[in-house]
Amino acid sequence: MELPAVNLKFLGGLLATIFLDIVHISIFYPRVSLTDTGRFGVGMAILSLLLKPLSCCFVYHMYRERGGELLVHTGFLGSSQDRSAYQTIDSAEAPADPFAVPEGRSQDARGY
Repeated sequence: MELPAVNLKFLGGLLATIFLDIVHISIFYPRVSLTDTGRFGVGMAILSLLLKPLSCCFVYHMYRERGGELLVHTGFLGSSQDRSAYQTIDSAEAPADPFAVPEGRSQDARGY
């Protein structure tokens, strides 16, 4: 499975948990007679719910950086990168001479 597809599935899972958290908080948390521990739990659930859209933005930005297709234009995450100069690791092109001496230096000036 390629990496952008994994990021997209994770993003879909985050979006699903946002919906499920809203349903869970609205149905199962009582509105009266909460103890201190209960209020703390509700507060942490709401804080988690508020931070999940930010996590979704980060995951989507990571998806775009790793070569995913742009589904929704979000200008605030930065401009899209030009991938025309990207060279993969398994490229068939080999470097010309990996042990070539830079111009202006002789073989005896290595320093070791």
